[in-house]
Amino acid sequence: MDNMVKPGRKPPPVEHQFLKGISGNKKGRPKGSVDLKKLTRKVAQKKHAVLVDGKIVHKALLQLVIESMVRKAATGAPSMVALCAEIRAKVSPTQDRQAGGFLLVPAVLSPEEFIAEVEARYANARDPTTHVNHKSEEMCKASRGIGSPLGEAVLTFHRRWG
Repeated sequence: MDNMVKPGRKPPPVEHQFLKGISGNKKGRPKGSVDLKKLTRKVAQKKHAVLVDGKIVHKALLQLVIESMVRKAATGAPSMVALCAEIRAKVSPTQDRQAGGFLLVPAVLSPEEFIAEVEARYANARDPTTHVNHKSEEMCKASRGIGSPLGEAVLTFHRRWG
């Protein structure tokens, strides 16, 4: 009963099986080969002496790089802001974040002051029932394949810069 071969994957023939105590990888990993992940971790965790407020402090290289990135992002460097956002998205996914924001409350106005302010703001506004945005209409025509010089120009501009 024990000699019966079970269905499924079968072991290789005896002449092709490894001998007891001998590995199939005879040469093994070459001497001096480096695992990039381990090397990166080792370099990132290496401590460096840094002068902070007149005192020498030991910080990991990764911490120094992140602090430098955040400082440059705070000055408004667009590439650093984007990199900071990308790292934050990977470290803490947005699904864990709670939606937040701030509420902007206008100044207290009397009804007459409020009406005067709104009328001044919309004094030069176009009537939405009579105004036609020709550029958007021409672009829509061009995107549907209906040719017009203005539509083609707007669509080309949108493809290149939009």
